[in-house]
Amino acid sequence: MSIEARLRRLELRYRGALSAAVAAKANYLALAGEACATPYAIERAKAFWQEFEGRKRAIVAQMGELEALADTAY
Repeated sequence: MSIEARLRRLELRYRGALSAAVAAKANYLALAGEACATPYAIERAKAFWQEFEGRKRAIVAQMGELEALADTAY
């Protein structure tokens, strides 16, 4: 598989992770503002949000590695 194709695949994964992170953050903020939300539900929502943020960072790191590889290949 070419570097360009791999980068496109990672970009698609990043957009998916970004969308999920935005939705998870919105859910966390909504729960944090609810008086009836349990502390467990708030922490769980925060953990989901942070998990997606971690996935985004991992994908960005992979993209950086591929771009560096592409720079050395050309």
